[in-house]
Amino acid sequence: MKNKVLALLLCLGMTVSLTACGGDAGSDESTAGGQDSSEAAGEAGEEATESAGSDDFAGEELSIIVSADWMNDYYDETISRFEDTYSVTVDLQTIPADQYSDILQSKLETGTCTDVFWIQSNPFAIASVIGNPEEYCLDFTGEAWEGIMPEARLSSCKYEDKLYGLQIWHNSPEYVMVYNKSLFEELNLTVPKTYAELKSVCEKIYAEGITPWFMPGADGWQHQLAFFQIGGVYEETDPGLYEALNNNTAVFAGNEKMLEVLGQFKELSDAGYFGEDWIGTDSSNMANEFGDRTCAMAMANSSYVKQIKDETGSEDEFGMFLIPLGDNDTFPTNPAGPTMFGYAGTEHPELVREWFRFVTTTESLQEILDNSGKYTNLDVTDENLEQHWLPEEEEFMNTVDKSKMLTPVLQTGTKYTNDYWMDFGADLIAYCQGTMDADTVLANMDANRAAGAATAGDEAWQ
Repeated sequence: MKNKVLALLLCLGMTVSLTACGGDAGSDESTAGGQDSSEAAGEAGEEATESAGSDDFAGEELSIIVSADWMNDYYDETISRFEDTYSVTVDLQTIPADQYSDILQSKLETGTCTDVFWIQSNPFAIASVIGNPEEYCLDFTGEAWEGIMPEARLSSCKYEDKLYGLQIWHNSPEYVMVYNKSLFEELNLTVPKTYAELKSVCEKIYAEGITPWFMPGADGWQHQLAFFQIGGVYEETDPGLYEALNNNTAVFAGNEKMLEVLGQFKELSDAGYFGEDWIGTDSSNMANEFGDRTCAMAMANSSYVKQIKDETGSEDEFGMFLIPLGDNDTFPTNPAGPTMFGYAGTEHPELVREWFRFVTTTESLQEILDNSGKYTNLDVTDENLEQHWLPEEEEFMNTVDKSKMLTPVLQTGTKYTNDYWMDFGADLIAYCQGTMDADTVLANMDANRAAGAATAGDEAWQ
């Protein structure tokens, strides 16, 4: 595999939007939708091995452009096997997260895109990010591998009933609060369920010389999760808000609950509870921060517990709780995630189709999961896949009221919001630095969403 890093990987992290499902660990939701899972996996596997001979593509090159951390080394084994099976070369071009969107858009608009490209997709993203999928994307309608995706994920892969994308992502609770349970017990702390309780916990941890809530602001995409992952509390406070935002009859600016959450975020920042110079700190050392007990909490995927233990050898116990800003008690349901698309202008359309078939076989899915240092499961319907759920994940999911899982996170439940994720993150930092007020942060999101709607030709904004 050729690995072209087009720019220095200064911002290794998962761009959002990200991602996580609201399905319970091991619940029926994780296998819902599509055709029978074993049948779908079997058909996809047969297509991958029978639709083309091993020499049909000999000497060809498959190019892929992807944002940092969306493929990583856990795809390496599958890529290598694909190269060997078809006597081809895979040119994987990994782009820093903060540059990816601009580079991809430029490649699409100039007709220079790679054979395969990725976006952070959600039910609105194909229209708002890609714009015209018929011009830029291969149509995969009718492919057997559609059946490996649960119904909820298909909404991020289809546009006007045509299948364009493939989303292979996990079903773990994503970007909740991961905390050092052993440390909490030693300090006689209880899991906070309200903002007041969170602030009290932070104060006591800070007094011990430990960073209460590790916040990697330098990544550019992580800190705003604290605002967006609690979308359910905004909807609960103002029922019908999501629908109104999507119909352009409501705006972010002036929303009292959103202003409350921003104020709480800044209060914690001002108190030093996110760590010294959190704005200049990235996430590259976060596992060690946990392992060395120099931090007590951080927003992370629930499976991050596995990464902490694998990388640091920590014998501490870890747990999870919901982000309690704004007194939130809702779950970050999010059937979105990084999604692969085939470029309509590719010179190797059949090789691209073969790659999608190949990567959706049980063997490939198992490789991707087994080689992942971060994820414990994949949200697919393949019953032959051996999942690796953590006891900590299952324990946490059992504490969450299922009625609190009905609202998606703000960034994927509302139109054109996730498209300006990085802009909002920059504004949030400006607010914490005192160079922007909270309502301007929200008003800027309104202006950006309006620009996105105009580009998409959304009638609600006309």
